[in-house]
Amino acid sequence: MLDLLILKWNIRWQVGWAGNDPRWWYTWGMEFDLRIEIGHESTCLAVRPGIIYEVGRLLRALMTDDPAPVALVVTDGHVGPLYGTAVLTSLSRAGFPAFEHRIEPGERSKCLAVLDEVYRSLLDASAGRDAVVVALGGGVVSDLAGFAAATWMRGVRFVICPTTLEADVDASIGGKTAVNLPGGKNLVGAFHQPILVAIDPECLRTLDPRDVRAGMAESIKHALISAEAFLAWHEQRAEQILSLDDAVMSELILRNLRIKAEVVHADAQERIGLRMRLNFGHTLGHAIEACSGFALRHGECVALGMLAACRLSRMMGLLEASVEARVKRLLERIELPTRLTPPIDPDVVLATIRGDKKARGGQVQFVLLEGVGRPAVRADVPERVVREAYESLYR
Repeated sequence: MLDLLILKWNIRWQVGWAGNDPRWWYTWGMEFDLRIEIGHESTCLAVRPGIIYEVGRLLRALMTDDPAPVALVVTDGHVGPLYGTAVLTSLSRAGFPAFEHRIEPGERSKCLAVLDEVYRSLLDASAGRDAVVVALGGGVVSDLAGFAAATWMRGVRFVICPTTLEADVDASIGGKTAVNLPGGKNLVGAFHQPILVAIDPECLRTLDPRDVRAGMAESIKHALISAEAFLAWHEQRAEQILSLDDAVMSELILRNLRIKAEVVHADAQERIGLRMRLNFGHTLGHAIEACSGFALRHGECVALGMLAACRLSRMMGLLEASVEARVKRLLERIELPTRLTPPIDPDVVLATIRGDKKARGGQVQFVLLEGVGRPAVRADVPERVVREAYESLYR
């Protein structure tokens, strides 16, 4: 049995227990929905409306440092004006000397030059080995801030406050951190587990609807690689998802977190192949994303990549055509792209795929489907078949 602890704390025994140390009360008075144990590290996750204002208290519950160390909040120009003050105030009230570093929004900020600027802010804040880096934003922010935390003074503690659906259900958990190089996405990175992930579903209401839809690609991916029942759940609630129904979105986030938590716990650093299943739709998706100059959202590229992966699976004799059609219908209902417009030169896309960081022994690894909930990692997919599957996205 996986050593995955599902915790649901809602204990309010305040009187006579706290003593003079408020951290005791915070530990027992706060609610954590999940705790993931990975080796000697653990991540506590909490999902609830308004938690963006409680980050400092939650973090203080998990840290015994006295006095509290420096906290650097890394955010971007979209999220900072909305939630930066709330997080900084929460940290300050919990005793953390808190500072902010803002980056330009978008994938282009996930690079070595911007990483160097984060290091300079850590230096200016006198951040030592006891410091904590707080990522406030989407996947770009968490990847960049997490890599800064993993490499500053050989590793400092890390917190994620995701504000996009994509980050809520995918980027916030698993410890993957990275920056891009001109040659491809996430080529320089490290595994570094956050000690806390605080997810506030109310943040989704400030998102561009296009970003909400893009985030749904990761949730559909989790359904396709995990269980028929979860795929049907999406099909039954597509309209409620698009309207951001509070109860539905909270359930969606928690279901995704549990799926990914089990996979990550079992294969934290992609050593045994289990975690590679999470890359379904990403090999082609990442190539499309890079070759488009990041004009498309990551989730939009994953949606296209999943559809192409279904076509690949069918062409390899693994998947029934009805499943591919079902996936296409669901993507269309969620208003995700199922056609690539304008098309990108297939030779350019295939060249990018050959440099995919998941290649083993020079062979590109594709995650295919043998059916819903039955992913298969294959390295024997002929390039002509990959080309045909890719071209089907715009022909």
